[in-house]
Amino acid sequence: MPADVKSALESPVAEPRIIRGNGQVIAPPKVMSPLSGAPVSFRFEEAPVAEVVRTVMGDILKVDYVMHPPLQGTVTLATRNPIPPDQAVFLLESALQANGLALVRDARGTFHAGRADALKNVAGSIRQFSGSNPSIPPGYGAVIIPLQYIGAGEMASILRPMVSPEAIVRVDTVRNLLVMMGTRTQAEGWMDLVNTFDVDLLKGMSVGVFPLKHASVKEVEAALRLVGGGGGAGSPSAAVPGTASASTTPAAAAAAGSVTLGESNPFFGALRIMPIERINSILVVTPRAAYLDEARRWIDRLDKPSDGGSEPQLFIYPVQNGNARHLASVLGGLFGGSGGGAAATANNGIAPGLGSSTGNSFGQTGANNTFGSTSAGTLGNSRTGMASALTSSGSGGGLNSLNNRNSTQGAANQAAATAMLGSIRVVADDLNNSILVWGTRSEFNRVEAALKRLDLPLTQVLIDASIIEVTLNDDLKYGLKWAFSGDAQSGYSGSGSVGSVPAITQGFSYTLKNAAGLTKATLSALADKSLVKMLSNPSLMVLDNHTATISVGDQIPVRTATQTTPNGSAAAIVTNTIQYKDTGVNLAVTPSVTAGNVVAMQIDQTVTDAGSPDTTTEAGGGERPFLQRQISSKVAVRSGESIVLGGLIKNNQTNRKTGVPLLQDIPLIGNLFTENASTGVRTELLVIITPRVVRTDVDIREVSEDLRERLKGLRAIEVEPPVVRGAVDTKVQAAQPAPSVPN
Repeated sequence: MPADVKSALESPVAEPRIIRGNGQVIAPPKVMSPLSGAPVSFRFEEAPVAEVVRTVMGDILKVDYVMHPPLQGTVTLATRNPIPPDQAVFLLESALQANGLALVRDARGTFHAGRADALKNVAGSIRQFSGSNPSIPPGYGAVIIPLQYIGAGEMASILRPMVSPEAIVRVDTVRNLLVMMGTRTQAEGWMDLVNTFDVDLLKGMSVGVFPLKHASVKEVEAALRLVGGGGGAGSPSAAVPGTASASTTPAAAAAAGSVTLGESNPFFGALRIMPIERINSILVVTPRAAYLDEARRWIDRLDKPSDGGSEPQLFIYPVQNGNARHLASVLGGLFGGSGGGAAATANNGIAPGLGSSTGNSFGQTGANNTFGSTSAGTLGNSRTGMASALTSSGSGGGLNSLNNRNSTQGAANQAAATAMLGSIRVVADDLNNSILVWGTRSEFNRVEAALKRLDLPLTQVLIDASIIEVTLNDDLKYGLKWAFSGDAQSGYSGSGSVGSVPAITQGFSYTLKNAAGLTKATLSALADKSLVKMLSNPSLMVLDNHTATISVGDQIPVRTATQTTPNGSAAAIVTNTIQYKDTGVNLAVTPSVTAGNVVAMQIDQTVTDAGSPDTTTEAGGGERPFLQRQISSKVAVRSGESIVLGGLIKNNQTNRKTGVPLLQDIPLIGNLFTENASTGVRTELLVIITPRVVRTDVDIREVSEDLRERLKGLRAIEVEPPVVRGAVDTKVQAAQPAPSVPN
């Protein structure tokens, strides 16, 4: 083994090493010297073959020759001008061939003339054709034809239809050469064919590499096999120089997978397609550069997103409107998958019917409402619906409560929601608010179609609330309820139930839906008589199925405990424990919007007033009584319409009788000397809610413009400084319209 080859094999391969050979696969044969001498001329007319051979070879050319009888036939042979001796032998060989005879020159230079079968035992000289020596000596014998580019087997298949069966002696695919037996004339004809086909095919071929964006190479290859079939001149069965036909190397396997278009296709044999799976591309080889454009059109037809690739890949869906974590959990329930890392109610806004929760486990351990095991600050215990369907398995902690959203979140709290939908994997990217889908193109198309229907613009609700305290007397008959009852024929409807008002008295709760402006007109009339006190008039914008809260008021210190510690002869040390109690107006509204713009609302409203200090406990600091008025109700109203919630909070009835002593007690006539007075005062708390559904950007602009116009109107009104009672109530002069009543 050469030293350079041995060192190349033993050294570690860090980069490609090329070891070039000398290209010699056979030893060059002995070259016979051509005949020399002066030009000769001759002329024969119907002369016997033996006489012609004797005259030309012995008398004219002066060379050694042997005749193998029988030599039958006649020959007509003539030259117009003197020709070289080598050319004279060529003419004689052609004349003998016409009579079925051959001329062979052995290794010693002796010529033998006779029939081809009689000359088989004569070992003729080996002649080799090469590009550097295109001419070959005359005579019948073996001709070695080395091939440069085309395979020996392929060249033999081209020559066989045009040569005699015994002309091709050997097809050497290892050395890539042909061994043929024939005359010089035949050999020169064969060489013309060989020179036509033995060219650098790659230099004339056009090559295109087409990366596939959607489909896989296996799918495109299978489709091309349906379009056409293998075989033909471009068949992979053709031998390659220097390679074995039974190669099982990966490159050979890839070559075996190449396809050509079928015979019924106009591009049969003109396109060779080879899949390259490593880079997911198609290699196209064609002898016509224009065919690459046609190949591109074929591949573009096959490489379509709708075809659905069979290889899984990563797809990213940027969420446009909703929450990525919530959408991932919904997909898990929609396709029946399992997930981890997110609660189904991550946005605290599941639609009615999909689930329910009770908020009684803030900060406690959630057992059934998270994907995973223990979680802190969960949103209650999910009981039914989608929330419980998605909590059976997974990893990661639960979602922190809304109250803890402003806390610092570490990497552990950023675990993405994951759902396994069969062979599809869906992950929520919270940081970028995107959905990551790992699957095939067809699987992603199915998930994307669902996401586009779920990822809708968020519905919001503008809630205009007016919290009003109304004082009624007998001048308004029996109260606000009956004042409204007279207008029932105008489209009002109401319902009432007797219930308990916490911390006060038994009361009557009444709900009145108002589609017109009659309620506002009545309240305006009451305000003119100083019978209406506006407690709060908030406007809140809140997402659908989310809770909006507003609190206006003060915190009043309340003594909860007193501790006296003896101090010897000095006065005892008194220690008071103080807690602060919230007072004022608290309103919480949770809207839920239907497709018909009907807004269902859970309303919880509380008004807490602090009374004057108790004189009996004034020495100890004075304890304050608290007056609490509360309404909790579930109502439904169409967008833009108002709904009134009212209740009897306090009712004072005073009967006064004055008269002449003794005379007023006389039966029957005592009333003539008596004055009877009966007065009644009733205080009711009203909550007027007007929801307005906001779905589009145009609706948001309209709402913003209405609020700006309202602020402009407030700046034009001069309002006296408010009088604070119990830290919350604000009175407005009766002569002025209540600012809470919309125009």
